[in-house]
Amino acid sequence: MAEKIPESIGKYKILGLVAKGGMGAVYKAVHPSLKRLVILKKLTIRNNKIVRERFKREAQILLDMQSPYIVHLFDYFVEGSSHYIVEEFVEGLSLAQVLEKQVALGTELALLIFQDACLALKFAHVRGIVHRDIKPGNILISKRAEVKLADFGIASTESENEPSQKNESEADSSGKTVAETSTTQITGELTSHGVTLGTPAYMSPEQITDSRSADRRADIYSMGVMLYEMLTGTKPFPSTLNAETLEKIRKGKYVNPRKIDKSIPPVIARMIKKMLKANPARRFQSIDAVLKIVKKYLSHYDTHKIRIALAQTVLTTRQFAIPSFEQRDKKFKKILCGVVSGLAACVLFGFVWSRGYVHKTVLRHWYKSVVLNMEIPVASSVDSDLPLRAFFFADDGKEIPEVNGSRRIFTQQSQNNSKNVKNYSTYPVYLRSGKYRIKIAVGPYIMWQTVVVEKENLNLKINSLRNATRPVRVHAESYDRFEGNSLTSKTKFFISYRGKWVLMDSVPSGSLKSGSVVKILAKCEGYEDAFYSLILDWYQDELFLNAGLEKLQDKSKAKAE
Repeated sequence: MAEKIPESIGKYKILGLVAKGGMGAVYKAVHPSLKRLVILKKLTIRNNKIVRERFKREAQILLDMQSPYIVHLFDYFVEGSSHYIVEEFVEGLSLAQVLEKQVALGTELALLIFQDACLALKFAHVRGIVHRDIKPGNILISKRAEVKLADFGIASTESENEPSQKNESEADSSGKTVAETSTTQITGELTSHGVTLGTPAYMSPEQITDSRSADRRADIYSMGVMLYEMLTGTKPFPSTLNAETLEKIRKGKYVNPRKIDKSIPPVIARMIKKMLKANPARRFQSIDAVLKIVKKYLSHYDTHKIRIALAQTVLTTRQFAIPSFEQRDKKFKKILCGVVSGLAACVLFGFVWSRGYVHKTVLRHWYKSVVLNMEIPVASSVDSDLPLRAFFFADDGKEIPEVNGSRRIFTQQSQNNSKNVKNYSTYPVYLRSGKYRIKIAVGPYIMWQTVVVEKENLNLKINSLRNATRPVRVHAESYDRFEGNSLTSKTKFFISYRGKWVLMDSVPSGSLKSGSVVKILAKCEGYEDAFYSLILDWYQDELFLNAGLEKLQDKSKAKAE
């Protein structure tokens, strides 16, 4: 006959039985003042001080564990011969139930659960608490995708220093928590040397050997096993704890998760590898280092969308098709790539259009090329050539509008046979049939030319400036080099003209030409003569000379000094 469920226990109204075992029962109840659902754990086992103390200490530990990632404790009390713990009711599934349904969870969903579990462990480890029983069954996930760590029944404090007992242990292969010793002697210690506590499939080598030696690094190892299972759908080591399995665990021999699922990121596979090191000294020494890697990975994703998928996974009764999650920066990169590609296409099209590739191919029947060639005298000074530009205008007989995109700069081509002339040409301008006017600007020179574009390409030669020279005007002044006063009225300026030195004023106007060397001699009574030989380029038509003269005695003094 089924045992009758009590209507209430203490001040809590009982709604139903959740689970029952040899050590007690778990009820679903209502908190009287908070009016919220709670879980009421009942411990009925007698004559076992260790189990009773562990039950009590779970309550003591949870009392200090006020974290959104850890199951909240509401109450602990004793009624009759039974002990009770009242905990937060997490309406949803355990991770074990989720894995049973889904098998594997995919990287992003698994890491979100794993991250929250890590945050719970960090909270506990900071307070010196080692959980010692990390497994999917102790990770609860609500229908709102809240992840909480539960069951601190075999947790320990790192400050514990318990006497050793020569006990041997046996580990249950069923996946249930093991807490068995070969002796029934009760010494008041909750964990002793030679005692195995935990779930074998998730336990570190040192925890299997001696649970008393397990510290926070044992929890990190168990988390690595759990993540491996979430990603691959299988555990790294067999659940059956025999000599062969123990040897594999001690040597850290397991299948690389990427061999099972190649989509697992290498950085996560490397993290798992370090978490599952058999030697605790070679593992991560703090859960913070693990969290840093996980947070960095998840920072590229919209975790809100992942959490929604987690909630859907919990809510559905059948296997849920977990969606693929795209990285946020990949979306940005795609948009950026699209924008850049669009801009590149525009730039490329503009370049192709401006260079006439479209006109030479697709539009060759409607457009003809016009190339301008020009010869101009070589400038005497380096890099002193004038800028040469061409402008094309449609000769419509009215407004004469400029043709869009038709402006050209002349560039120097191969040297002409003559050393005194340079060749310049423009890149082709593509024009439709019709009349056009071309304006060519070369420094102070402006030239206009009318052309008619018909069926053939045009290659125009413009040699108006090939032999260009300009009449030169010379303006000469002088001053005392040391005193600075003007000597122009006292100075006679001579110029070399037709092989003779003549007064500058006597040279006929327009006789001096550009593109030549002008020699000038300045003479002033009481001053040294000053001689100048000046090169004028072909386009330079006005020369200004300001001669600084030295007194004869000043120069002799300078030499003496």
